[in-house]
Order: sequence, then structure tokens, then C-alpha cells
Amino acid sequence: HRSCERNALDGSVKGPLRSPVLLLAFEGWNDAGNSASSALDHLTDVWDAESYSEIDCEPFYDFQVNRPYITTLENGERFIEWPSTTVHIARQSKGDHDIVLIRGIEPNLRWRSYANEVLKIAKELGVVKIVGEEYNG
Repeated sequence: HRSCERNALDGSVKGPLRSPVLLLAFEGWNDAGNSASSALDHLTDVWDAESYSEIDCEPFYDFQVNRPYITTLENGERFIEWPSTTVHIARQSKGDHDIVLIRGIEPNLRWRSYANEVLKIAKELGVVKIVGEEYNG
């Protein structure tokens, strides 16, 4: 299950990344019909991306707006799934770049701190380019 701790997942990279490119997608008003987040989910699956980490959700979400879900497994076990931002790494056998995929719910609070967390991850992983959603309103 998901937790709200930055190092809840492995947080390590097995071997160096090749000039990684960061792809970002956020659920929310700017994710037209979940197109960006669904595309990132698809790429995470087809590229067999490995989990890297999650960003601590507690400071960035209003849980009255983005409520956690209670999930019941087939065996009857229940757990809480909190809103989160996940980080995956997809190594590419072709081309010059590995891919870092960051997907989450658009934060309700502290956007500047949230952006700094994303940039910190990008720096840790040696990201050379960031591609994300853009609003030109």
C-alpha cells in the first residue's frame, strides 16, 4: 500500500541512467479526461518501469478535496490508499535516454515546495530534460 513517506520505496537506482528525460503528469483540472496521467500509466506498464520513490503527500494535499480510498483485496484485507506522487524509472534499450516518470495528483497546497521536491528528484537522477503538461490560458 502507499504511504506518505518520501523513501517509502527503494529509492535507489541499479546502475547509471543514460541522459534521463523526465515525463510529468498530474491528475486534476489540466489532465483533460485523464489523458496525460493515463498515457504515463501506459508507458510505465509497457516499459516495465521500476519503482523509485514517492513524494511525501501530507504537506501538499487537502484531504477533504483529494480523499484517500479504502481498498479491499480479494482476501478481505483492507488498506488506505493515500493520494501520492510516484516516481518510476524506465530503462530504454534503444535510443540515448532512459526515462523518469513522475505521476501524481495536482497538489492543493505548497506548490513551490512541491516543485522543489520534483526538481530535487530530477537532480538526484541526473535528468537532462523535463517534459510535462502546460497550460496556456
